[in-house]
Amino acid sequence: MTLGFRRAAPAAFLVTGAALLSALSLPALAADAPPPPGLGIRLLEAPTARADDPRAKTYVVDRIAPGATISRAFEITNGDNDAMNVILYTAPAQISGGSFSIRDRGVPGEIVNWTTITPTTVSIAPHSRARARLSVHVDPKAAPGEYYGGIVAERPAARSDKGVVVSLRVAIRMYLSVGPGGEPPSDFTIDTLTAERAPTGEPLVVAQVHNTGGRALDMSGQLRLSKGPGGLSAGPFNATLGTTLGVGQSEPVTVKLDKSLPNGPWLARLDLASGLVKRAATATITFPDTGSGPAVKANLVESKDSSPPWPLIAAGVGGALAVGLILFFFFNGRGRRTDRRGEHQNVTQH
Repeated sequence: MTLGFRRAAPAAFLVTGAALLSALSLPALAADAPPPPGLGIRLLEAPTARADDPRAKTYVVDRIAPGATISRAFEITNGDNDAMNVILYTAPAQISGGSFSIRDRGVPGEIVNWTTITPTTVSIAPHSRARARLSVHVDPKAAPGEYYGGIVAERPAARSDKGVVVSLRVAIRMYLSVGPGGEPPSDFTIDTLTAERAPTGEPLVVAQVHNTGGRALDMSGQLRLSKGPGGLSAGPFNATLGTTLGVGQSEPVTVKLDKSLPNGPWLARLDLASGLVKRAATATITFPDTGSGPAVKANLVESKDSSPPWPLIAAGVGGALAVGLILFFFFNGRGRRTDRRGEHQNVTQH
């Protein structure tokens, strides 16, 4: 089964080294803080060259020369009341339709050939942590380009006196740019904004975003409305997290708004970011009563920092038992608070 991520919290934690192949330690969790329920994973190191890049503290995002080797530590957690036996491995991934999908264990690929995880299995006591290390050695004959994969922690399904325990997987995305010299620049455009009405009645703004750079992108950001009926303004509304764009790809990024908003017209401003790359655009839109309105060409404006924090990821059992079911639970108090703010937006009149 493919481990896919689409318009949800991004998939787990890891980062690799940059040109100097050096790493810095990420801020540690409080020693007495219990792990979140279920199976979790997070980075313990990040590249020094990407110290200011929030995306690089979440994923393997790196430029590596053929023949180079890097190493990173990461942590696996068990927040349940029973011990867990966990398998650690790497798997290839692909980006398609805005989704980053990690393949099953045993599927071949360059990422699998280049990586070693030590140890490959861990037994984690209840409410405890274990550490492991990833090593990446790129084949000296590797072709230049982008390579995608995941570092996966899996608790296989098992039978017990309580029945069949579900299988769990959490993963760390890997974005490796292979080639000599410096890293290709990252960039994107916001081409159009479209006002839509969901079948449940909520207004939506759908932005068509095009990756014009040389690296894959993970989109986040916020939308604000102004110059509405009677001088109303509204927002910010958070963009739905999880949309990933491969090199050259164009995909929609969706923002869900408050159902009580009037149709407009509105001046919409969308600020999007992927790591340190930020772009903003505006367009005048009107929400239809049903369906979709016309796509409106977006006007580029000066961007500002509006991206929400990257979430911590974990998967949990929660006492559930099933056969052949894979569950994913993502825990991040900050991320949830951001979502709640998005559900209760202020509409003000000027």
